[in-house]
Amino acid sequence: MFAGSQICLKLHMKETLPAFTLDLVWTNGRQPNIQVDPQLFALLEAIRRTRKLTDAAAKVGLHYRQAWGLITSWSDALGQPLVLKERGKGTSLTALGESLLQAHGHVRDKMAPHLAKAVRDIDQKIAPLLTAPADAVRMIASHDLLLMEFRNLLQTRTGPKLDIQIAGSLGGIAALCKSHCDIAGFHFPEGELGQNVLREFKPWLRPRSQVLVHFVRRTQGLIVARGNPLNIRSISDIIKTKSRFINRQRGSGTQIALDLLLEREGLDKRKINGYSNEEYTHAAIASAVASGVADVGLGIETVARKLNIGFVPLFAEDYYLLFKRDALERKDVQGIVAVLKSKAFRNISATLSGYDVSRSGTIIELDNLVTKQ
Repeated sequence: MFAGSQICLKLHMKETLPAFTLDLVWTNGRQPNIQVDPQLFALLEAIRRTRKLTDAAAKVGLHYRQAWGLITSWSDALGQPLVLKERGKGTSLTALGESLLQAHGHVRDKMAPHLAKAVRDIDQKIAPLLTAPADAVRMIASHDLLLMEFRNLLQTRTGPKLDIQIAGSLGGIAALCKSHCDIAGFHFPEGELGQNVLREFKPWLRPRSQVLVHFVRRTQGLIVARGNPLNIRSISDIIKTKSRFINRQRGSGTQIALDLLLEREGLDKRKINGYSNEEYTHAAIASAVASGVADVGLGIETVARKLNIGFVPLFAEDYYLLFKRDALERKDVQGIVAVLKSKAFRNISATLSGYDVSRSGTIIELDNLVTKQ
């Protein structure tokens, strides 16, 4: 049966923005529970344009073996090849591949206006229920699983609520300085590495007008496949093994730490296969490794344990909440800090591996960190 014989609608919810999108999902009629990877259509289109599988794979962000594996798996499922490789002539679409691509484009164009209208209808009915309360404390922070659980805990209790937007550590600190939020969440490693990371943040830090609250202590390291089949034990091993790497976005504390580790060991980031492939959360890094899209990424221990994959610890770090000093006089902010010291928060942290909450809620003068430079 021809792939795409069933067309399904799929809802996605974006983590950092309370909104829904609608996508068309293709399935194979012989195995209706197995969805066709959307990258297949992008890959077929790129092959049509370039007539080279290597170039096509690069255009859609896949490695050659991933692209070829995607094509062959669906060719096998359909019982006929989707592409034809000829010596001296490159790679071209077969009649089936061409027809499948045309059908996808036709359905997509035909359904686009209807999907757009459906999204507007959904937004009108659901989005108002997902928006943060007008009196919520605004936070722009680096991603952390326990931070999300903390937000959820506050939602279940009477008192202040948190509206969290995920950004890199540097983005959060800059946003606080520009009065775009009430709290910034950022992190940096212990020791010399941490002091070097802190230098990146220092232009935005104001010891006289800002103050810190300790959130958690956690461990960062190399997230690898279960059993660590490539035996990756260090940053240099990523280059030695030519592993497929997945990076955090520019400006994140994790990405800054990675660059400093590379600099300290005299390694060229351009030699890392996938350095420019970026994700915005630790969870996305772990998912990429768990699914086989990447071999290794740098992230927190918690996400690796959650997916039961490998983890090689590299450094411990502290995650802080940064406030303007006068904000600590507000009752809603005081309420949030108080919950950090609560038994309920400790109980939630105990359900996630890799967190130390012994100092959570402790107020710390910024001078104690900045003056160490």
